[in-house]
This record gives sequence, C-alpha cells and structure tokens, in this order.
Amino acid sequence: MTEWEYAKQIIETIEQHGGEAYIVGGAVRDYVLGSLPDDIDLATSLFPEEVMMLFPKSVPTGIEHGTVTVIIDHRPFEVTTFRSEGSYSDSRRPDNVALGVSLEEDLLRRDFTMNAMAFHDGQVVDLYGGQHDLEERIIRTVGSPFERFNEDALRIMRALRFMSQLDFALHGELREAAKELGHKLEQIAMERIAIEFEKLLTGPAYKKALAEMVDLGIHRYLPNVSTELMRQVQQDERTPVDAASGWALFLHHAIDDTWLVPWKRSNVVKREARTLARLCETGLNEMNIYATDEHLLSTYFKMHGEEDLSHELKQSLPIQCRKELKFNGRDALELGARGEAIKQLLANLERRVILQKLPNHETVLREEAKRWLQRAGVS
Repeated sequence: MTEWEYAKQIIETIEQHGGEAYIVGGAVRDYVLGSLPDDIDLATSLFPEEVMMLFPKSVPTGIEHGTVTVIIDHRPFEVTTFRSEGSYSDSRRPDNVALGVSLEEDLLRRDFTMNAMAFHDGQVVDLYGGQHDLEERIIRTVGSPFERFNEDALRIMRALRFMSQLDFALHGELREAAKELGHKLEQIAMERIAIEFEKLLTGPAYKKALAEMVDLGIHRYLPNVSTELMRQVQQDERTPVDAASGWALFLHHAIDDTWLVPWKRSNVVKREARTLARLCETGLNEMNIYATDEHLLSTYFKMHGEEDLSHELKQSLPIQCRKELKFNGRDALELGARGEAIKQLLANLERRVILQKLPNHETVLREEAKRWLQRAGVS
C-alpha cells in the first residue's frame, strides 16, 4: 500500500465512527503540483482521545495542540484535531489553541494559501485560493501577511524557502510585510531559522531566494551574513546538494572556520561543512582524498556537477586508513621512539605511502623509520 492508501484507510475509519477527516498541508500542495509525497498529515473533527480509541497504535505526540501520531504497519501519520489559534505574544507559539472548530477555521490558521488546502475523496478543498496561487506561481499568505508574520516571524523564512524550492515569486504585499517585519526574526530561535535556511539553500532557485533576502534586507537579521557574502555565494558556480554543502559555500567565502558557530548546527554538520569548504579551497589531491570520507567526496563532485569518482579515487589509494600501514606504534617503540616522535614518525610514513613515495611493505617502512629517527636524533 502507498502512503496515500494508508491515509485513506485512516480517513475511512474516522468517518465510520461519525467524524470528518482530510489530508492537509504540504501533501495537498504537492498533489496539486503533480506529485504524491510520502509525508502526509491529516486533520479531523474528532478529539485526540477519540482518535486514540480508534487506533490502538497511536502516540500523543502533541496532544496539547490536538495532535496524535497514528501508526499503521510501522508508518507514522500525524492526525490533528481541527483547531483555531489565539494570539502569538512570543512571536513563536499561539497563546491558546481551541479544538473542535470547523475545517474552514482550521485552514484559516495556516501560513500560505498553497498550504491551506485539504483533500478528501478525490476532491481538493480550497477555500483561500491556493490552487490559483500555485497556477500563478505566487506565494501568498492566508489573510494579511502583516498578521501572519506578527504571529510567527519564521513564516518569513518559510516564504523564502518555498520560493527557492518551488521557484515561485513572493506576492507584493507579502514582500512589504517581510521587509517591515524582518527584524522580528531576532525573536526566533536560531535552530528554527537555520532549518529553514538549509532547506532554502538546497532548493533549485536558491540564488533567486538569496537575492530576494538581500532586496528585502532580511539577511541583516541573520548571524555573520553580509551583503557581500551573499553576493559571493550567489556568484559561486558550485551548487549546494545538502545542508553541509550549503553551509560550506558560506564558510568558503567567509574564510572563517568559526562562521557557522552562531547558527547552532550539530557538530556533524559543522565538521562536514568545514571539510567541504577546505576542499573548495584546495581541490582534490591524494592527501585530501585519503582524509575525506567517501560520502563527502561524493558530495563534492555533486556540488561541482561532475561525475562522481569518489569510490574510484578512494580505492586507488595504497591504504584506506592508518591501521593498514605495515608499521605501527609498537614498531616505533621497538626502534626507540617515544612520545611525540612516534606520532610524527607514523604521520611521515603514512603520508609517503599515500603519495606512493614508499611501498606499504614492512621491511621498507622499518628501514625508513630507522633513517627518520636517526635524522631526528632519536637513535
């Protein structure tokens, strides 16, 4: 069964027990655009407790906001009770949520018209012009953009993210509201902003979205981002293919390994971005290939739009890691090396083997180690 068939099964179960249910949000948008996404959310007239009674395998993942996760054949589906939202005094979350409202009220609380549609029994429920805006390739808020952005300023970043992902334009009034209220992004948690920015960077129209950010002055509210840096990234011919490669372009042009710190990304993402940024600076050589994981080498080729030779290049090396070197720390100790000298000796032998200046042979490496230690005055 497809995800849509599972979702239909949930809807039918709810309807059999006197409730209403619809597929909502991004899944409907993508359906109208011609694809069937795997990530499907549903909205229902039933309350969370009623949903959980119908589906034994369900988890109250956000029950205070009316959301439970229904699990069918190990597949999770978020099912949320129709709700309306109060004011957003912290520009992040609604102060209160009212459950048990109509579908119309539920869709009214959503950010953009293209995300405020519902799907049921083969029909799209479109109360706010979402299909029209998709046809016109325009991103427009449900209701006043000034109200929507005052409620949650992250919606400004979401609008720019969708602009990049869909190659759409921003509605005129939305642009005005974003320009006027961009400063409210300073009230938003950096992790939330960074996630949207990462999605923006990997969209096909990311350069267009970055240019729009500068035009609207939004970049001024992002850490370590200058107009010149944005221009340099836009002019770079390399293309981000994931979060790490997107950040890598900024690191490369910022020429600062600490540039990413205030964005609060994971250590893995920061490490991968720094590695890719260095590769963008130096290009590939034997030592870079040896020191870089194959999946990052693959990312490097994809960024450059080139044939992926990562596996072939890694396999062409004499050794894949230091453990394969036919000389180790114990051998160095036997020859009289101690402390830092061991580390330096192994690094020297490793480098020369990788560069194919020495064969990876026990006798050859041992003799070279003796000579190195003599030159270093160790023996």
